[in-house]
Amino acid sequence: MKKEISGRERKLIKKTRVKELIETYHGLLTDKEKKILSLYIDPNNNGALIARKLNISRQAVHDHIRRATGKMEKCDFKAHLVEIRKREKKLTIELEGMLDKIEAASSGDVAQKVKEAKEVLESIKKLL
Repeated sequence: MKKEISGRERKLIKKTRVKELIETYHGLLTDKEKKILSLYIDPNNNGALIARKLNISRQAVHDHIRRATGKMEKCDFKAHLVEIRKREKKLTIELEGMLDKIEAASSGDVAQKVKEAKEVLESIKKLL
């Protein structure tokens, strides 16, 4: 039997998706859209609170969120970059675990090479 998702859970899922989109497509957004969306992804904020903070109407907040997320979703529909980033992060975590195991079981030159590989992996993680 399928479990019903509450309204609060649905909002958190939506805000998580918006956060992922922002991480990937922030370059597409205007400064105002970035500001509104950064407030929006906070689970404690809602449209009315954001409107009060920015001294704009709730409808303007809603319009900015809808327009900005639509723009990012349209790009992601074509490029699938959010999914690619998720897979890259997952693979780097797996690789890090493997390197830790190899490092724990090795010594000498092998341990040094593993240490160097971990440094490269840290550089890659900073790019993601």
